[in-house]
Amino acid sequence: MADHRMLVAMSGSATLLLLLGGCGGSDGGATSPPPPAEFQVLAGGNNVPDRFSSDLWVHGDYAYTGTWGSRGTQQLEGNALKVWHLDAGGAPTLVDSIVTTGIGTVSDVEVSSDGTLLVFSGERGPGNGLYLYSLADPAHPSFIASYLVASGIHTATFGYIGGKRYVFAAKDPADPALMIFDIAPAAVSPITLVVTVPVPANYGHHDTFVRDGIAFVCAWNTGVLIYDVGDGVKGGSPQSPQLISSLVTAGGEVHNAWWFHNPVTGQKKYLFIGQEGPGSIGAASSGDIHVVDVSTLASPHEVASYHLDRAGTHNFWMNEQRQVLYAAYYNGGVVALDVSGALSGDLASREIARSMPGGAGNTYVWGVMLANGHLYASDMLSGLWELSAP
Repeated sequence: MADHRMLVAMSGSATLLLLLGGCGGSDGGATSPPPPAEFQVLAGGNNVPDRFSSDLWVHGDYAYTGTWGSRGTQQLEGNALKVWHLDAGGAPTLVDSIVTTGIGTVSDVEVSSDGTLLVFSGERGPGNGLYLYSLADPAHPSFIASYLVASGIHTATFGYIGGKRYVFAAKDPADPALMIFDIAPAAVSPITLVVTVPVPANYGHHDTFVRDGIAFVCAWNTGVLIYDVGDGVKGGSPQSPQLISSLVTAGGEVHNAWWFHNPVTGQKKYLFIGQEGPGSIGAASSGDIHVVDVSTLASPHEVASYHLDRAGTHNFWMNEQRQVLYAAYYNGGVVALDVSGALSGDLASREIARSMPGGAGNTYVWGVMLANGHLYASDMLSGLWELSAP
């Protein structure tokens, strides 16, 4: 869950082009929805003063966050992976900081489902690429291997197909492609490139969501590209992805996605897509949530959307059991939406709660993740927060 495009004015530096790298239907009613509740801020915050925070992942009693760019008078690079211990109540305490020379942004962070491996993507430097760490000691990850990619890796996510572990990575928008890696840390080559699938150079490839042998490639103004990588729909595999269909949602700028498997209804009908428009760190952002009906993967179509004035979405997380979508909304904070039932039209009436954990002028939320009954938010300005999860 990572990067994006926006024009940013950095303190003490020139303006930069930023590549950062996430509900039932409309009531059709005439009445205005009640104001949303507030998330309760439980712990954390204002704990990464040296860098802008980026992506996050939580596993067990530990959380891992990336960093982005340079900040303030120190002008440190975003080359640090922050390691946090979570106490019995879930509050984070920094226990380690791993600095990787040669990159300027740790743009995406993820832990394998069994908790043994951590992968992160690096960009904006000569050390660009994919980095793999062992979590034998989760407080102090140990380096296993890297795979360098000159143009950079924007995002990276684990995918599990046919009993094997892969990483699906987005090559930077300057040279866009889907790269699929075989991850076998016991082998001689723990990171092996399996295939590279070019993506149209229309501001490139951002996030990838992989589930049930289907890969949803978020390719900006080319839209979302739906590939069979092991589902059997079109005979695809990680070695030979087969395109099923594509769709450009309203406004384009397709950045991230989540394929909702509803355990209550048994449906796998909806794909939530985040649109990332222009913005500036700490001040503004833009872009809506778009809901796509993918009940027939070969013919996806948009059915609903959610708009938040003067703010734009970035990364998602879902509580599928409770049918709640959590969205990072940059300067808009964190938003929770009820996504139960049929979805159509404007989802404004489905908003459950909203929070700006750092307060006005100190909130710019990159990503959110639900873990251990609490919601964690990584804020570019104010660091890692623990929130209640309505």
